Amino acid sequence: MKHTRVYNYQSGLIVLLLSVFVLFSCEEKAESQKAELTVTNSIEVTDGWARPGKSGMMTAAYFTISNGTNQADTLIGVSTDVTENAQIHRSYETEDGLMGMEHQPFVPISSGTHVEFKPGGLHIMIIQPTMDLNEGDSLLLGLIFSSTKTEKIKVPIQQSGN
Repeated sequence: MKHTRVYNYQSGLIVLLLSVFVLFSCEEKAESQKAELTVTNSIEVTDGWARPGKSGMMTAAYFTISNGTNQADTLIGVSTDVTENAQIHRSYETEDGLMGMEHQPFVPISSGTHVEFKPGGLHIMIIQPTMDLNEGDSLLLGLIFSSTKTEKIKVPIQQSGN
């Protein structure tokens, strides 16, 4: 029996030492991330643009969201001045090699990350705009976040991103 107790004591000591090592490793990583996050301390939307489109048809808008805060946030909706029906969508490739698209009720934006809305991926679907969207024009997007913040951006209408 004494041999079993020694073995359990040694196993417990090894587990305790490994736990302390993991705890300090995680704490160090969190501290380094925290230092990066305080740089902007805000959510920023950049590189916005939208494809040209005809009144009553569909088109899409793209941009990059950067979360420079120390808390995760979630994009939960979108509005625009050219239609009452704008939605968050994601394009994907099916097993058959075809492209599909699905509505996304929300998009999580982790602390310290960038989420890119781009052709072939996440995008804002602008459904039945009330006017033609011609190259050189612009539209206003309102991005609604779960933090109750709404980020408004003006995006140019153009054939492709810069």
